[in-house]
Amino acid sequence: MNQTVELASFTVPLSYEAHAMAQRLSSSRQTYLKALTVYAVEFYLRCLGIATDPSQSDWRDPWMAKFIDVADLWLEPYGKLECCPVLPEAELLEVAADAWADRIGYVAVQLDPSLKSARLLGFTSSPAALPLSELQPLDQFPRYLQRFDLAFDPASNSASDSASNSASDSATNAVSNNRQIIDLRKWLTGIAEAGWQTIEEVLGSSSIQMATVRSPSQSGISVRQAKLIDVGMDLGEQSVVLSLAITLNPDTSMNVLVQIHPAPGNSYLPPNLQLAMLSATGDKLQEVRARTQDSYIQLRHFRGEAGDSFDIQVTIDRASITESFIL
Repeated sequence: MNQTVELASFTVPLSYEAHAMAQRLSSSRQTYLKALTVYAVEFYLRCLGIATDPSQSDWRDPWMAKFIDVADLWLEPYGKLECCPVLPEAELLEVAADAWADRIGYVAVQLDPSLKSARLLGFTSSPAALPLSELQPLDQFPRYLQRFDLAFDPASNSASDSASNSASDSATNAVSNNRQIIDLRKWLTGIAEAGWQTIEEVLGSSSIQMATVRSPSQSGISVRQAKLIDVGMDLGEQSVVLSLAITLNPDTSMNVLVQIHPAPGNSYLPPNLQLAMLSATGDKLQEVRARTQDSYIQLRHFRGEAGDSFDIQVTIDRASITESFIL
């Protein structure tokens, strides 16, 4: 990472280029402001020599933007940074519940009322509401990223990773669940397998958990079903809720979003819980891990054709449980 530039504060002019980009990507004023906010953060990161990949941002996907309130930007190789719009009169940085998980940090961005400029106010590592005066200054951001560098250093991790993976492979206790293959297209006709219910029925009225759920009529999702995974000692006496949201496209393909929520009565997921998607041949296609005080985690949404199959694996410590699906 090139750290030749360090800035204590930063104001970004919102040029014609920025507004043209926002107009092209936005379907509402809310997404327009998100686009300008992300543009300002990306501009700042380019000045620091930090690589970004906007194509991995959920907010840019029209399907995702319908039902999750995020403004994320992918930093290579660190992960997602949330770009948080701040109103001119605001005193607190408040992060949307949909962005509480799977983030390396949160940058506060105040847009000028005329939308001619944006000022980056600072950053924080936590989604908890925070007075703007308590944000970490931008000149500390490059050093903040250094804490993640060790995780991507092959020299420091290769030997330990190899030993860890070997031990994990030999010790993991896989729970088969009889490997029933769940036909997601049946969900569209109102038929769900035993144990699967609507997410409202499973999660109840918890305000924190339900904040991450949008109604099907608003989001365009045809069906969202959930299942309480409770296998006692097999998951270290931990219970979590597996949720899948699906929608049928006109070409008969399907969009799928997979999430894990805490069980009712719990506010956070067990730290280090892993959620993974596997191919029909057992190859790991994507994975996400819960951190301390994550209220939910999710895989990147994906699209599949009729007949495509995949597995979803939930792992805690050395125990795992797998559910199999077909589109």
